[in-house]
Amino acid sequence: MKINVKIDAGTFEGQQIIDYLKAFPDTVTFEVPTLNEPQQEYITQPKPSTAIPSNYVPAEEFRTEAKKRAKALLEKHGLHS
Repeated sequence: MKINVKIDAGTFEGQQIIDYLKAFPDTVTFEVPTLNEPQQEYITQPKPSTAIPSNYVPAEEFRTEAKKRAKALLEKHGLHS
């Protein structure tokens, strides 16, 4: 099945649709030959950092220390039973 669609390339939304459709060169063709060329999509991914900072504290150790400090603060002010 062939469907002709008119898209207003002068609008932001129209340009987004055209850019999306360019990702399917085997299925979608354009009347303007330059738009039929496949477009490579570049997706940047952040580099994973494997270095652990020197001041890193594991979650369980942090929780234990936080509870200990909270309890001491409450006892100091007479709020802990």
